[in-house]
Amino acid sequence: MPEVDHSTSSHEGPSPTRQETPEPAPGTRLQGNLGVFDLVIMVLSYAGPLVVVGLFGAFVIGYGVGAATPLAVVLVAGGLCVFTVGYVAMSQSLSQPGALYTYVTAGLGRVLGLSSAFLANLTYLMFGVTLHSGLAIVLKTFISSLGGPEIPWQLIVIVSLAVTGVLGHFRVDVSAGIMTKLMVVQVIAVLVWNAVVLVKGGPQGTPLDSFVPANLSNGSLPIALLLLITGFVGFESTAVFRDEVRDPNRTIPRAAYISITTIAVFYVLSFWASAVAYGPDRVVDAALSDPAGFFPASVREYLGSVSADLVSVMLVMSYLCGVIAAQNILSRYLHALGADGVLKWNVGRVHPRHGSPYVANILATALLIVMFVPFVGGDPEKPYTVLAAAGVLALLLLLTLSSIAVVVYFRRDGSGSSTWKTVIAPLIAAVLMVTLTVFGLLNLDVLGATNILTAVIFGTAVLGAVVALVYRRVQPETYRRIGRSQV
Repeated sequence: MPEVDHSTSSHEGPSPTRQETPEPAPGTRLQGNLGVFDLVIMVLSYAGPLVVVGLFGAFVIGYGVGAATPLAVVLVAGGLCVFTVGYVAMSQSLSQPGALYTYVTAGLGRVLGLSSAFLANLTYLMFGVTLHSGLAIVLKTFISSLGGPEIPWQLIVIVSLAVTGVLGHFRVDVSAGIMTKLMVVQVIAVLVWNAVVLVKGGPQGTPLDSFVPANLSNGSLPIALLLLITGFVGFESTAVFRDEVRDPNRTIPRAAYISITTIAVFYVLSFWASAVAYGPDRVVDAALSDPAGFFPASVREYLGSVSADLVSVMLVMSYLCGVIAAQNILSRYLHALGADGVLKWNVGRVHPRHGSPYVANILATALLIVMFVPFVGGDPEKPYTVLAAAGVLALLLLLTLSSIAVVVYFRRDGSGSSTWKTVIAPLIAAVLMVTLTVFGLLNLDVLGATNILTAVIFGTAVLGAVVALVYRRVQPETYRRIGRSQV
């Protein structure tokens, strides 16, 4: 689909309601050669499907809907695909990078646009800290299991921040290549386990209880949906790499849908295999009694002790992929603000050789370090749990704003896109996201979030709006560049 040029209307002369799209500052355009597969790997790495199946899945099954978790996965994937309809329409209509920040600005204006940018950066900072904490937990455990020294988790975090910072300095293709190799190994390993379990069967054979809709009433479906969204995080970031992909109008939509579908199929098979391995009647008790051993125990039973030991290695690999992807996404959101002039211009600078956001990459590392400071004296489990839950709430707010922005943008733009893409699907998505957000706020204790972090999330969104209003008053040229929007 060709890009829509909004700089002029179909009539002669400039549109009375729009301005020319502000150009990015010289030397701020990113470079890369990512294809659909590379972008899908980036999403898979960030979502961490092995982490979800190998560790987080026990909580989804235990506190959610038990054996019916595969059906809950289908519901989440369906809802996210509905959201992606409007997301894709915006990505094909707007040529600016910045993803959700750009889309909210184009639809709802610069004040809410900058508010969403602040919220997006906070979201990916929280997820980044979560992933680095998770890496520290599994690597520390793995080293201890081999009889190695007791390494402080803080040291592991410092090393992982240094590694991701170095990789983020180079062209994005370098990170994509590393993640591809690590991710393929993990996916194949879990699929082998799935196949063995489903062919061999469990204590009750290979039952289909996981696909009986009535079983969704066993437990809490809303909790299951909220927890499962964590396993899809990253699908909404495909457009942030717009300047670094081949043929973005085709690559980004394909990568978004393929990512959601691939993750969903992976989870459906894996959670079904878990239900089969333990039996639908016992799977919940098994998940709640030993969440950390839930997955390794079934691997040991079906594939042997050596394979179970390899699970620890693969978990380390999965978290390593996650921290690399998190660094890339966060640095590009910060780069977008630098290129727009909201942050210092040098934050938007691109490395002359690697085409990477190398200054934003340094800033991303510094901000992650700052985010870790309140947790340094405690255990890594603290930032891992509370920031993951808070990150989901922040992401849901972003997705809600984005869905509303799609409707407003195309209603004002009048570009002739289908009603399904520009009105119906985005409105359905907005209702779904608002519902889940409200339920999450009402169940902070279950999710592991805190009132303080919730206040930080809303406070950050308000701060972004206030900064936009200040720019409008004292630096109107900078204000006009927010999101490089024409409104």
